[in-house]
Amino acid sequence: MATLLLATVNGQLLSFNTETLDQRVLFRSHEDDALMGICRHGDMLFLASQSRLFRLRMEDFALVKKTRKYIPSLGIHQMNYYDGRLYTTATKRNQIWIFDKNLKRKGKIRITPPNPHKRIRYKKNYNHINNIVKHEGAFYINLNWLTELQYADSGVLKTDGDFNEIEKFKFAWESHDFQFVDGKMMAICSTSGRDKQIRHPNISGLMVDGELVWKHDADESFCKALCADGRYIYFCGGMKASRKKRKETGGIIYLIDKRTYKLERKIIREGLPGIRGVLLREA
Repeated sequence: MATLLLATVNGQLLSFNTETLDQRVLFRSHEDDALMGICRHGDMLFLASQSRLFRLRMEDFALVKKTRKYIPSLGIHQMNYYDGRLYTTATKRNQIWIFDKNLKRKGKIRITPPNPHKRIRYKKNYNHINNIVKHEGAFYINLNWLTELQYADSGVLKTDGDFNEIEKFKFAWESHDFQFVDGKMMAICSTSGRDKQIRHPNISGLMVDGELVWKHDADESFCKALCADGRYIYFCGGMKASRKKRKETGGIIYLIDKRTYKLERKIIREGLPGIRGVLLREA
């Protein structure tokens, strides 16, 4: 089993042991804003709420730096650190924002919307970017919306290191936390359920290299974060609730066998808040 770092819907960073179920609050953002983005580089831990970035010290999780609060909110989702730069998803702006380790902004990259000839507006002709990862010199940008249709197909934009487009391809639906694990492309397939006009299967689960290898009850939970160690994929989220009640939802962690993609264990624990981002504490 593992000790996980969890970014939660109530603005907390938790340490959570999947064997003992012990949990501890390591950091609070003290704002009415969920934490979602989380990544580590050496002795630095970066967190993101929807509106602000934080840098903590891994040794004791003390706050080292933070940005100003961006108003209106950037809607930050996931992020990653490569070659001295922090690449963040400014989801509501349909952009990638780039920072140095001291959280000074170094650039903004505009992502082409589904229809490049129309205006980009939040929830209108935009991509709802959920993650950005770098693999073998190329960037892969997780597009929750591949087309102009919400609750439909998702995809991935692949670019070179200067963000010139190489290709764009379909991958998953209502996708979250696209990443590479052992060289395989993985993402969470989510569903907003029967109460929305979904244009994809009413199925949630784990997609690997384009194949849905494991699924869970789509009406039980909505998941947004995953990580893996040598034995398990930790597939994390919150119990299903309306948007107005999401900050009251409990968390859920599915432990999926990394070799067989079978569910080994499901953790639902009173007092565990909804999870929006996850890392192994010791990587």
